[in-house]
Amino acid sequence: MVYRAGPYTTEATGAVKVDGESIPRRTLAAKDGLRTIPEEGVETVYDILRHSATKYGNAPALGSRKLLRTHEEVKKTKRTIDGKEKSVDKKWTYFEMSEYRFMTFEEYEQMAFHCGAGLRKLGMQKDDRLHIFAATTPYWLAMAHGMDWG
Repeated sequence: MVYRAGPYTTEATGAVKVDGESIPRRTLAAKDGLRTIPEEGVETVYDILRHSATKYGNAPALGSRKLLRTHEEVKKTKRTIDGKEKSVDKKWTYFEMSEYRFMTFEEYEQMAFHCGAGLRKLGMQKDDRLHIFAATTPYWLAMAHGMDWG
């Protein structure tokens, strides 16, 4: 990874000094005003996916782990019940997870595009709504991004 030496920020152009406060600071990339798009030509979710896949290619984009096993243990803990300290059993649950598996920017882009193509094939149109009820995973995210494709 390449790091550059500071400064990383600058005082906001045209900011008025207020007693007791510092002048607001901005990143050097937006020193003359707030940015409305991350980069020229990147204005939609589709553009972000295309740009990221082109720029970062086979670099890791998203990581996830699978649940291998759930372990439960019962341990004695002290609790105050009716004003008296008592030793009670408490069940503890631990999760054994796999190693991280990373998806590249290119793989993620393709997954999101396939999700979007599948939704189109099912008859979804622009401005249709889809409710997703699921645990947060790269697959859920790809479906959400795929909804904005096409």
